[in-house]
Amino acid sequence: MSAHIIEMTPPRMFRRWFSFLGGGFAWTFHLMTIYLVGEFGCVSGFGLHVYAGVSAVAWLIIIVSAMSLIPAVAATWVGYADARRDARQPEKSRYEEGARYLSSFGWPLNAVFTMIILVESLPVFAYLGGC
Repeated sequence: MSAHIIEMTPPRMFRRWFSFLGGGFAWTFHLMTIYLVGEFGCVSGFGLHVYAGVSAVAWLIIIVSAMSLIPAVAATWVGYADARRDARQPEKSRYEEGARYLSSFGWPLNAVFTMIILVESLPVFAYLGGC
């Protein structure tokens, strides 16, 4: 019985905003960080350090990409789960309509940001051995 009550309660507004903006913030972090790592890592000579056949700059970009993918995928999943929950509930008020929009539009938007992060990470394979 308690699972049914939890399922029918609307999500908190933090979840709604996270499902709307999480992927965008993750992508912005990813874009700015890989630019800094790629440019200044190679200029400073940090790219000359090689671990397991992969340059240190490439390792940092791989780590930053993984760190960015986690919140982007999480925001997509949270938005999708909330949108499905909203579809099962009857509409209540005008306030709820705006909150439902955040989740229903947020999860496809975050899926796009997740794909952008993945595509932006592909060039790292061109310089795995160094800058």
